[in-house]
Amino acid sequence: MITSPPPALLLLLTLAAGSGLALVWIIRSDWSVRGRLAPWRLVEGVLGLFFMLAMLYATSIQVLARYALADLITVPWTEELARLLLVWVAFWGAAILQRSDDHISMTVVFDWLPRPLQLAARLLGDVIALAVLGLVAWYGWRTALRQMVMSTVSLGLPISVFIIPVALAATLMIAHTVRLMALRVRGRPVHQGVGTEI
Repeated sequence: MITSPPPALLLLLTLAAGSGLALVWIIRSDWSVRGRLAPWRLVEGVLGLFFMLAMLYATSIQVLARYALADLITVPWTEELARLLLVWVAFWGAAILQRSDDHISMTVVFDWLPRPLQLAARLLGDVIALAVLGLVAWYGWRTALRQMVMSTVSLGLPISVFIIPVALAATLMIAHTVRLMALRVRGRPVHQGVGTEI
C-alpha cells in the first residue's frame, strides 16, 4: 500500500477536482430537472468529470515528461494512473448512460412492432441485462475482494482498484435498469438524453 503519495500526484488530483467543480458550476443546469437539483445526477457528473480531467492531466504530464522534459523529471506513476482512470471513466460512463437509457441500440425491427410488443421486447431486454449485470457484479465484487492483497507497481494501490469500477458500474446499472423497468411498466415515458430525467 502507498503510504505517502508523490506531491505531484496530489497536485494533479487537486487540479482535476478543482477543474471538475468549476465545470460543474458552469454547466450546472445539466444536473437539474424541472428547476430542482437532481443529487445523484450531480454526483455522477462530478465524478465523471473528475475521472476524465485527471486522466487528461496524467496523460499530458506523461507526454511532456517523456518527450520534452525527459532529462529533468521522471513521473513513473502517470501511465498507471491514466490506465486506471480510463477504466473508471469507461465503466462510470456506462452506468450514467444506463440511467438515461442512452446506450447504443439498433431499433429497426423494434420500431415496426406494435406498442404492446415493444414494451414486451424492452422488458425482455431489461431482464436479460439484469441477468448479465448480476453475474458481472457478483464476480466483480468477489474478484475485487480477492485482489486486495496485491499492489500496483508504481502507485502502490491494491490491484482491486482496476476491478472495483466493473463491479460498481454493474451494480449501479442494475439499479438503473430496475428503475427503467418500473417506468416502462407504469407506462411513464423513459426520457432519453442528458438533462431530461432524474
